[in-house]
Amino acid sequence: MTNQGDKLMFKPLSACVLSGALLVPLSVSAAPTDPVVIINDKTITQQDYDNYVKARAEQTRSPHVKHDVLVRELIQRELLKQDALNNNLDKQPEFVHKLNYMRDSLLMAMAMHDYLEKHSQDDAALRRLYDQQVAHIKVPNEYKVRHILVKTKKRAKAIIAELDEGQSFAKLAKEKSTDIGSAKNEGDMGWITKSTVGAEFGAAVEKLAKGQYTAAPVKSEYGWHIIQLDDLRGVALPSFESVKDRIRSAMQNRQMQNYVIGLRKQADIKIINKH
Repeated sequence: MTNQGDKLMFKPLSACVLSGALLVPLSVSAAPTDPVVIINDKTITQQDYDNYVKARAEQTRSPHVKHDVLVRELIQRELLKQDALNNNLDKQPEFVHKLNYMRDSLLMAMAMHDYLEKHSQDDAALRRLYDQQVAHIKVPNEYKVRHILVKTKKRAKAIIAELDEGQSFAKLAKEKSTDIGSAKNEGDMGWITKSTVGAEFGAAVEKLAKGQYTAAPVKSEYGWHIIQLDDLRGVALPSFESVKDRIRSAMQNRQMQNYVIGLRKQADIKIINKH
């Protein structure tokens, strides 16, 4: 008998109720054909075990699972499979149809994977596409603004007159703006872009210099605004590294579309039933 250092024995499984399963000691350096468990004369090899672990990790994204749990799952799968075969479930039309569908789906997935592997894009190609797209983007500005909102144009003009006399914009916003949310912050709306506000509001902001307020009230669906520009900056574009995976995915989608278009052009296709 070998010593314990030569063999790694399975822990006792709580699933011993799954009768018919014989656990086999697993060598630390097991060969692919070495048995892991024997179930009703069916041998599950180390290769079967490794394939199951890999497939399970890809499907569940849970690579770290205890060995005894994996063996218990393999036993359960094999017992259910054997029972299904004993009951000729593999001969039922529903099974045959589903098996054919799954086979076709797997072949389709493998064809796409094989094509993309043969036509993979390196980081340099992704970078070129990123640079091309960035070159055509007009970077918008962000504006840090305050505003005072009132119901009437007359009221707005009166506030502008106070500002012209040197009154604090922040103080007047806190005291007189009907926009409660920004009034408590002295009219501060934070950073905005033209696309996040109404057309009239955005157009007025775009004309202001830093530190300047609108000389005339600005109308919107909410009332009349006096707007002050505190600061402005260009919107930061996402870095190449932050969008590289999305670019790769977009390129692969385009590659697959072109690949399928090419296959359709080469194929002899006759659509018989058009309804």
